[in-house]
Formats: sequence, C-alpha cells, structure tokens
Amino acid sequence: MTTADDSLNIDILLPAKEAFSPANAGAVATYVHDITRASTSGHRFTIFGRAVSSPFPDINFAAIKPKMAWLFGKNIGFAMAYLRQLNRHPKPDLIEIHGRCNVASYIAAKRPDIPVTLFLPNDPRDMKGAKTIAERRDLVTKLAQIICVSQYIKDCFLDGLALDAEDLAKVCVFPIGVSRRLKTPPQKEAIIFLAGRMVPEKGILECAQALADILPSYPEWRLVIAGARRFEQADPNSYEAKVAKAIEPLGNQAEMTGFIPLDQVRDWQERAAIAACPSLWQEPLGKVVVEALAAGCAVLTTRRGGIPEVAEGRALIIDEPSVATFRDGFAKLLKDDHFRHQLQSIAFTDFPFTSTAMANKVDSLRQAAFDTTWHGHRQ
Repeated sequence: MTTADDSLNIDILLPAKEAFSPANAGAVATYVHDITRASTSGHRFTIFGRAVSSPFPDINFAAIKPKMAWLFGKNIGFAMAYLRQLNRHPKPDLIEIHGRCNVASYIAAKRPDIPVTLFLPNDPRDMKGAKTIAERRDLVTKLAQIICVSQYIKDCFLDGLALDAEDLAKVCVFPIGVSRRLKTPPQKEAIIFLAGRMVPEKGILECAQALADILPSYPEWRLVIAGARRFEQADPNSYEAKVAKAIEPLGNQAEMTGFIPLDQVRDWQERAAIAACPSLWQEPLGKVVVEALAAGCAVLTTRRGGIPEVAEGRALIIDEPSVATFRDGFAKLLKDDHFRHQLQSIAFTDFPFTSTAMANKVDSLRQAAFDTTWHGHRQ
C-alpha cells in the first residue's frame, strides 16, 4: 500500500464511445467509476472521456473531443486530443487505457517517458491493434502492464505468444468488482429479471421463449426484461421486437422496460429472486453476473468465456445454452424452493468481488507497473 508521499498521479482514458455519467454509463465507465471511487491508496485520478452533460460528480473528470476523427477514427482521434492536452499540463506517473489496444499502442509510442497500462475487457483478437500475434507481442514490449478481466481473456491475449517470464508477468488477471449497496440479504419477490444489451449473442430471446413456455404454470411469478441495443434511450430494434413477441402470450406476467440507468437495474436485481445472464457467446466475464450475485439473486447463467470464473459454485450454470436447456434451468429454480434459496444465500455470503476489494488489488497492480517500469523512481 502506498502512502500519501508516494501516491501516483494516474490518468485514465476511456473508450471514445463510453459516457462517464450515472445516466448512460456502460460497463467500462461504471467499472472505472466504482474502483476509482473505492480506492484507498491515495492515488490521484483524472478520468478522460467524451463530453457528457452530467458526469459522475465524485471523480475528477476531463472532457475531450477527438481530433480529426474523420481521418483517424474516433479512438485514435481521442488519443491525439488527450496527448495534446497532456502537453499543456504536468505529466502523470501512469497512463491507464481502457478497452482500446490501438490507443494504448499509439500513446505508448508517442510518450515512452510515461508508463502505459492497458485494461482488456474483451477478446483482443477481435480488436484493432491486437488481432495478430505480432501486434500483441508489440503491446507486451511497449506497455508496462496488460490487465485482463478474466483468465479467459488472458488466454485469448496469449494465444500464439511465446513470452519469457519477465514479459509474461506483465499480463495479469483482474476480475471486475461492483459497489455492493446492501448490508444484509434483501427480501426477494417472485420476479425473474433479465438485464443486458438487446443483441442476439446475449441470449435474451432464447430466455424469453423458454419462460413463455413455463411461466403460465407459475402465475405468482413475473418476468422483467431491461435493456436496449446501446446504453441509452433509443427506438426498439428488430431483435427487441422479437423478444417482445416471444413474451406477448404472458400478458401482464411480463414487461420490457427498455434502457434504464444502472441504479434502476440494481433496484430490480435487489428485488428479484432470480436473475438470468444467458450469454450465448464467449462472454469475457459478464458484469451483470457479478451485479446479480451482489444483490443475492439466484442466478441462471451459461458456461461461456470467463463467466464460470465468478459463477462456479455460486450460480446455476447452463453448459449448452438453448431454449430447451434454459427451460429446464428455470423449471428447477421455480419448482425447488430450497435450491433457489440456497443459491441466493451463497450469492450473498460468498462474494469476494466488492469494489473495495478489487480497488485494493488494482492499486497494487498499478504500483507494481510503475515500480517495475521506473524501478520506483519518478522520471
């Protein structure tokens, strides 16, 4: 743990699309806010992101506008704007890039006098600046540290790479944490809650179809589905229309809220007895899984990507997701009160993923990145 005398000045650069505001924060912005606010290290943070009307009020935030985005794209344009601003202010001890491999590479090349770290929330093999083995090796060479949200994402990054022990130590795993609002287990209601982006890979349609089959047999239960294609109010898309059609036979037993802010999502999670996180794709980790566990839900989720790293032993995990297997899983949770209550108890009592615990871990990683790069001496 650092003291006030050796605390670091850290600049954190969000992806250009992220909104650092309570109303529209995506997964990355929410996670950055939570662990930064929970930090007890004494580090001083400045978050750089796109302009928003009402940013989070409790964190030092600086709005920047991409330079020449029409030519270089929004994210590199964002990096150029940050570097221009950096030239006019005292340089930080550490620059932390979230979610953009090409931005991390660009800034590290332009400012080799400052250690740069990269947080990876997704499979880098699908990202600009990290798709090839050569690009990922270059990132290891340039960067002070690469922090992955799960072992699954770390394995994706290392795919095809042969690194020595020193370089391998730069690639770390750091699970996402959330700010738990509850001190004691909540009183649960007969609600099944699904929250997520309205895109096919999230599995919401298959869940809706499964629940449309079985919920009529459980008239005391209701289904609430929250989410939109993006983290903002927008017109429903064709996928949302399919979900709405699937649950139409349930009538008043089901509703779709559309996009709602995170605080409202957590309100529903705290009320719901069951939460579903039915990803069909290789989910990097699944922040909504962690949030649902924090709220003491009996969670139904899938064995995809990094999800089992937080859900194993704490949730009902569907090995091969489909309408049929989701139907069987929900039937077990609805029929077996003891099993459902047991999962709720485990979720609430066995929860090591608080923002405070995660903030302490990431602060140690930040300090290690600085110490290793500069041998503990500021330049």
